[in-house]
Amino acid sequence: MPTKECRKGAVGGTFSLMHRGHRHLLRVAAEKSKALLVGISSDEYASARKAHPLEPYELRALSVLLYLLMVDPDLEVEIHPLDDAFGPAYLDGELECIFVSEETVPGAVAINILRRLRGLAPLRIYSVELITDEKGVRLSSTALWSRFLRNPAPNNLDQDSHTGDPPGKED
Repeated sequence: MPTKECRKGAVGGTFSLMHRGHRHLLRVAAEKSKALLVGISSDEYASARKAHPLEPYELRALSVLLYLLMVDPDLEVEIHPLDDAFGPAYLDGELECIFVSEETVPGAVAINILRRLRGLAPLRIYSVELITDEKGVRLSSTALWSRFLRNPAPNNLDQDSHTGDPPGKED
């Protein structure tokens, strides 16, 4: 395995209905980091920001942890609940980099501003491209929940069925 670019990286999200977009972001973060701080939106914080149902925090956290350890069994993983947009990323002096989707780069910039105000070094920002479906629409938990709630058939539980990929297939 090549040398990791970050001793300790950070990544965050709600991670509802773990889909290919989540797996892509997490895989990039795991492949580039020796240790990874993962912020996962708490039930309270996520439900205030999302109009769709959510799996409980513990289930979302377990899904993330199991996936990361499948990608890299030696990865050191810390999982923290997020109750705001910044979590511990602006406080942790050991962090070197942060992994975000293209649409959340402004949040990483805000974290770096807060870090500088606290006297901490800014994080290297890795912007990970968004995953889209066959129509070019951004893959999201909101879209998956919407589809499932419109038609709660068992095959709509297969989060990747709309892409033509078998569940769990990596891009």
